[in-house]
Amino acid sequence: MANLSEEKVALEALEFRIIMKNYILLFILLFICSCSVKKNVLTDGIKKYSAKKVLRNANKTVKDFKNLQAKARLTINNNGKDRSNNLNIRIVKDQQLWANAALGAVRFLIDNDSVKFYNKLEKKYLISDFNYFNQQVGLDIDFKTLQRLILGEIVTGISYKDYVGESESGYSFKTSIDFLNKSFEVLTTLSPYDFNVRSYVFDDGANKIFLSYDSFNTINGSQFPAQIRLFKNGEILLKIEFKSFNLVEKINMPFKIPNNYKAILQ
Repeated sequence: MANLSEEKVALEALEFRIIMKNYILLFILLFICSCSVKKNVLTDGIKKYSAKKVLRNANKTVKDFKNLQAKARLTINNNGKDRSNNLNIRIVKDQQLWANAALGAVRFLIDNDSVKFYNKLEKKYLISDFNYFNQQVGLDIDFKTLQRLILGEIVTGISYKDYVGESESGYSFKTSIDFLNKSFEVLTTLSPYDFNVRSYVFDDGANKIFLSYDSFNTINGSQFPAQIRLFKNGEILLKIEFKSFNLVEKINMPFKIPNNYKAILQ
C-alpha cells in the first residue's frame, strides 16, 4: 500500500511540474476563489447597462485586498481523461504568489522578478526570471499583468472604438497586442449587468486560447471569479473550482530549497 501511495504522489508531482512549466500563466489562475459568499446569477430582473458605461466601469475596477489564502480543486483534461489535484494558494497582492500541491510534494513561489519551484520527490528545483516562463507560454507579461488577468480585470487598454458588438455573453471589444514577436488579437467580453470580464479570447492566427469566467462571488464589495474554464482550439484544458477563501492581514510564504537538490536545466 505504501508503494502505491508513493507512486500516486510521484505521478501527481510529475504532472504538476509539467503543467507549471508549460501552462504557468494558466495555473496562476488558481488563487481566485471563495466560500460562503453570495454568488451572482444573471436574471431578467437585473438592470442592463450600456456598452459605454460597462467599459468605463470595467476600466477602473481594481480588486481590493491585501492578502489571500485559498484552497482549490484543479481538474485537467489530458487526452480525454480528467485528473484532479488539490491546491493551497497564498497571495500577497502585487508582490508574491505561493502554491503547494501534490500532497505537499510540489511548491512554487512567483514574484515580480522570478519564478521558483521545487519537487520534494525528485529533489529538483528551478529558479528563473520571468522571461523564461514568458517564452514557455508564448507571452510577454509581468507579474502585475498576470494578476489582473487572474482577478478577472481588464489586462489590455480598451476604448469604445474597440467595440465590435453584443452577444448573449455581453459586450465584446477587440484589440491587438504583440507578444514575443507575435501579434495577438484579444477579444474581451464584458458583462452588461455587473461590469465583470466574462471571457478572453487570445488568437495568434494558429491557436485560440479561450478563458471563461463562469461565475463570480462578492467578497468585501469586490467580485472575484468563482469558477474558471480554459480551452485551446475548442478543447477544454482545465477547470478550476474553489473550496475556501480567506482575506487575512498577515500571511507566510515558506519556501526554502534544500542544499542537496539538483537544478533543472533550462
